[in-house]
Amino acid sequence: MPKQSKKAGERTGKFGYWLSEELKEQPQYRVYYDHGSPEKHESVVVIKAFLGDKVTKENKLADVDVMVVNQKNEIILLIEIEESPISPKTLLGDVFASTFSSGFAVAIKGEQRYFQVTPQTRLWVAGYVASKSDEKSDLIHQIQERINQVVLGDNGALIQEVKLIIENNLETCLKRLQRSALDYLVN
Repeated sequence: MPKQSKKAGERTGKFGYWLSEELKEQPQYRVYYDHGSPEKHESVVVIKAFLGDKVTKENKLADVDVMVVNQKNEIILLIEIEESPISPKTLLGDVFASTFSSGFAVAIKGEQRYFQVTPQTRLWVAGYVASKSDEKSDLIHQIQERINQVVLGDNGALIQEVKLIIENNLETCLKRLQRSALDYLVN
């Protein structure tokens, strides 16, 4: 079994770098990601999800791992990656912090840049559950169904589509996430 990363977010940073390199030839997209070195790559930023018109310490809901935007500063895809075994509580926290945010921002050269959620914005939460049981599959299915009920209902959630990418280990999860991202953004 491969050795797990000891540095928090290391695999997430590698995924973000990989995605930004894969989309280099796609001028309609810009990738921002967390968990890397801003000195080594200009796309490494803290992606802040917030409520209201402007992000502040008081209204920040979460930091998101990866964000793909278009040239109009509209968010195409948000990705949250959990590198440790994911619990239902963590999974739901990731989903609802983003789906109920009114905006997302990054600081570039000390200035906040804001990005809009549109009906086309998608949220993917990726992670793994270290169990191979049918019980785990059933639990993930139940969570996905309930998320769909809440997000697609008349509750005011701005992000209308949430996809869970949950596997039995982190390696398999990241490979599936890579395939899904390329299928969605390029093919």
